[in-house]
Amino acid sequence: MKAVIATCFESNEERVSFVYDSLKKKEFDVKVVTSDFSHIKKEKRNNIPNGYSFISTQPYSRNLSWERIRSHQKFAKDLFKLMEKEKPDLIWLMAPANSLIKEANTYKKTHEVKLIIDIIDMWPESLPIGLNKHVFPLNIWRDVRKKNINCADILVTECDLYKDILSKEYRKQIKTIYWARNKADFDKKTDLPEDKLSLVYIGSINNIIDIDRICRLIKSCDKEVVFHLVGEGEKTDEMIRKLKEVCEVIYHGAIRDENSKQEIFSKCHAGINIYKQGLYIGLTVKCIDYLEHGLPLINNIKGDTWNFVISENVGINVNEETILKAQDLIDLRQNNQHIFDFYDRNFTKEVFEDKCKNIIDEVMK
Repeated sequence: MKAVIATCFESNEERVSFVYDSLKKKEFDVKVVTSDFSHIKKEKRNNIPNGYSFISTQPYSRNLSWERIRSHQKFAKDLFKLMEKEKPDLIWLMAPANSLIKEANTYKKTHEVKLIIDIIDMWPESLPIGLNKHVFPLNIWRDVRKKNINCADILVTECDLYKDILSKEYRKQIKTIYWARNKADFDKKTDLPEDKLSLVYIGSINNIIDIDRICRLIKSCDKEVVFHLVGEGEKTDEMIRKLKEVCEVIYHGAIRDENSKQEIFSKCHAGINIYKQGLYIGLTVKCIDYLEHGLPLINNIKGDTWNFVISENVGINVNEETILKAQDLIDLRQNNQHIFDFYDRNFTKEVFEDKCKNIIDEVMK
């Protein structure tokens, strides 16, 4: 049997690799199709994984723009022209873009194929609250998903929070598979400063990160703070400038090597996971990074992560009134075996593949 996995974002490709391995173990002939355009860097890519096919994608310069929508629409049409040649038995489609779901619905009406749609993000629900998501064109964006999503044989979500909206749109089974990581082999020794609280942020530095709230929280702390910033994005300069007003900042740029990442994390007491109000986010990849390395979370997003912090004691949840008490985080960091255990139970490749294989078995029966 033949399977095609498709995504238009390079940030999904680690998840793609786990789906790929799961399908190969089920003896599928697997093809992966991705984009040759980097959404993060807004430029053509030179890091497409070996063996992946790519679609030449129209560039765009702004996340909220007609050029981005047109780019995704063309990618979706080109993808399903490719499906006409491949004629797969199974498609594992990662969305957004919502236009992929529309084209999948059209394709499935005339082809015998099993379709799994993997919802990685919610558009437009995950956009900042300052945007009215019920007016044109954002309501059209949402309705593209809503009107077409029932073409899927099974719907997969990357967190339980997404089920709240999708259960009102989708009439069949919804399964959650959390983001996962290839378990890294690293030294768990720490080199924590004794006279300061050391914090880290890793990931995209974009317009949904609540930089002002992070700064206010640091300002409230009862201990001097040093802030390690790992990542890149359109808000990098602004974040560095504002952080320097309230603490010492060490900017590392974008780092993906696990040993280099661990070297930074070993010097930190906690990881920052703070976003603007009104976003529909249940779990972030950065949280899994932090947990893998035994870092407690400083979190303000609701849903899965908020519940994990309460039920598993893996960090602190904060709101606008929170005063940051350094000792709470220092104690969690020093006694963190339960954080490693929690990660192992939920976010390893083995856990991911077990869930993935069960879903494949169910949809192909």
